[in-house]
Amino acid sequence: MKLPLLFIVGSLSISYGTPVKEEMIHVNRVLDNQQYIRPCYFTNWAQYRQGRGKYAPSNYVPGLCTHILYAFGWMNADYTVRAYDDSDLPSDWGGPGQYALVNQLKTIDPNLKTLLSFGGWTFGTSLFEGMSSSPTNRATFINSVLRFVRQYNFDGIDIDWEYPTNHMAQYTAVMQELRQSVDAEGRLSGKPKLLMTAAVAAGASNMDGYDVPNIANALDFINLMSYDFWGAWDGETGMNSPLYGRAGLSADKQKWNTDWAANEWARRGMPKNKIVIGIGPYGRGWTLANPNNIQPGSTGNSPAPALPYSQQAGIATYYEICEMLAQGGKRYWHSEHQVPWLVYQNQWWSYDDAESVKNKCDYIKANGFGGAMVWALDLDDFNGQCSNGGGVVFPVIGTIARELGGQIIHGNTGTMPPITKGPPQTQPTQGPPPTGSGPFSCNGIPDGFYSDPADCTGFYRCVNGQPNHFTCPSGTYWHEDQLDCDYGKPTSGCK
Repeated sequence: MKLPLLFIVGSLSISYGTPVKEEMIHVNRVLDNQQYIRPCYFTNWAQYRQGRGKYAPSNYVPGLCTHILYAFGWMNADYTVRAYDDSDLPSDWGGPGQYALVNQLKTIDPNLKTLLSFGGWTFGTSLFEGMSSSPTNRATFINSVLRFVRQYNFDGIDIDWEYPTNHMAQYTAVMQELRQSVDAEGRLSGKPKLLMTAAVAAGASNMDGYDVPNIANALDFINLMSYDFWGAWDGETGMNSPLYGRAGLSADKQKWNTDWAANEWARRGMPKNKIVIGIGPYGRGWTLANPNNIQPGSTGNSPAPALPYSQQAGIATYYEICEMLAQGGKRYWHSEHQVPWLVYQNQWWSYDDAESVKNKCDYIKANGFGGAMVWALDLDDFNGQCSNGGGVVFPVIGTIARELGGQIIHGNTGTMPPITKGPPQTQPTQGPPPTGSGPFSCNGIPDGFYSDPADCTGFYRCVNGQPNHFTCPSGTYWHEDQLDCDYGKPTSGCK
């Protein structure tokens, strides 16, 4: 998102010492022929949504993205890696598994590359911190992750550590050692070299956790998370992903925009053609304290209520945004931020649409950046069901495909050949599943997320009756009403 280490290819073990100088010189392979990078995150939990919100690999349209980043792989307590969800892997009850279905998309989109991403917000930082703390631990992770991504036919690895703010040297070591191992594995195996990317912070304070000059050569590109600048946690309305700032903001808030973040990464030493700017086909919403005060910066005392498909207070998918517009919501445009906002009843929503995304694509081209990343495929109107959308599929991501890739997205016309199910694949050995601190059972309750009754910082995910325990990032608590880790201890549901 790594170096004197033990790298394993099959039964061959090679001990690396000081890296040869040319090993740290890397050609940006993904920018051949001046192509723009258009990676899209695929989330394995979108399959559990109901109705029009249920997203499957078959909803993908050829040409939509240049890379699919599969969110997420997982890490065991011993720093080996594993699948996050049983549905990722082949089984008698579930078929070929989501890994295979995503990688099979390359048969209908031959230029598509797939990467397995490790981390994410709910993953937290403790495992990354432990893994990166010693050469031995880093080697364990690196050897495991290389075997794992090859076993499941991915083309690369994406690291989404949110965030290495106080662990700059450890993060740098991980990146450099992983790069050396990726280069060696490709050379020794004779296979195409794995890609290596990282999702990185757009906020000024978190950006200080990166030694940019020393990770720039290790990475093929970075995915700049240039969204979530404002949210209901601020208590005032603001733009989720503004292109620029606006007059009247404080000095700190003048940095809460895509233009500042992208140029700051470049100023710190990341080549512009490796900076891929993040765009989200979703909105962040507030409940207005005064429905007549609708300008950015107005008071929003609480998140907008959870909606049927996103099911998280203060978050709306694009296809939920479009229905609010169809039902009488009013769209406004901010000429400084270059993004829209929506007022629907007493709710205030910031989001991106085709107009703002085209502006961002024009900005990328005019300023020499590498492309546009999307979080995430399942948040756009992927089935063209918006009441006011004219049946257009992927109206947001499709704009990126058109503006940066010359791709016209008409709909899913590709047909995937059937996957021949071979003998069961053996997943690398993993430790016992994590257990929570309180009594909890998934028996008799629907799949989903639930508070840990004995620990306000923890939560469970029930899948097929089995509980999986997770811990929120330091300083945050699980809020079952929001289905999210957030600041402020909840008033009920845990001790």
